[in-house]
Amino acid sequence: MIGNVAYALGVSRGFLGFLRGMAGGEVKEFSDMYNHTRHLALERLEDEARERGANAVVDIQTRILPIGTGAREMLMVGTASHHAALGDPKRPVTSELTGEELWNLTRLGYAPQRLLLGTSVYSLGVSQGIGAWFSSLGRGEVNSVTQLIYEARANALEHIRAEAKSIGADGVIGIKLHIYEMGSSYIEVLAIGTAIKKRAGMTTQSDVMIPQAIIRDRDTFFDETHVAQAGRKLDRA
Repeated sequence: MIGNVAYALGVSRGFLGFLRGMAGGEVKEFSDMYNHTRHLALERLEDEARERGANAVVDIQTRILPIGTGAREMLMVGTASHHAALGDPKRPVTSELTGEELWNLTRLGYAPQRLLLGTSVYSLGVSQGIGAWFSSLGRGEVNSVTQLIYEARANALEHIRAEAKSIGADGVIGIKLHIYEMGSSYIEVLAIGTAIKKRAGMTTQSDVMIPQAIIRDRDTFFDETHVAQAGRKLDRA
């Protein structure tokens, strides 16, 4: 199953985000757009699975690809499947958990509900950016940057917590945090996790996990735009 969205900030949103970024803190124009596009890609993957008669999509991998100046593509790819115990949900279950994690989850009587994504874009701002530059000339912690990253992480996790609550999840597992630098004084924090819920009668068919379910843990989110930027920086160096 595939779900994708091509997106760009646009002139107005990019300009407003730049102005807000000068003040420091969260740049909501950027955060809102990233959250919207990433959920839209997930919804399209879910729609395609539903059309094929699947009630779940597992082993989801997420990529962000550069497709020209100022534009990116959000691509999500997963495997459609069907499990009788999941019934006929309005929206197919989605998860990036490995086969081993899914087996252990089922063994405990839980089932995945939905892949959750939360994004926060923060800026140091002009004044804090200058202060951080001076602080970096010496040794030790750069307090303004530490605080910025802390707030961005907390906000990304809050997006996940709020969505999990809205769908009635019992919890969120397998949370991974990805932090990227977005040019001077900007950072993006993306949190990904799987919402889970206790289900009556949910159990494994055997007491021992079959060898095919044991899969090495691997990365499931790839932002190749940042990889390309890092490569260009190394080339210039």
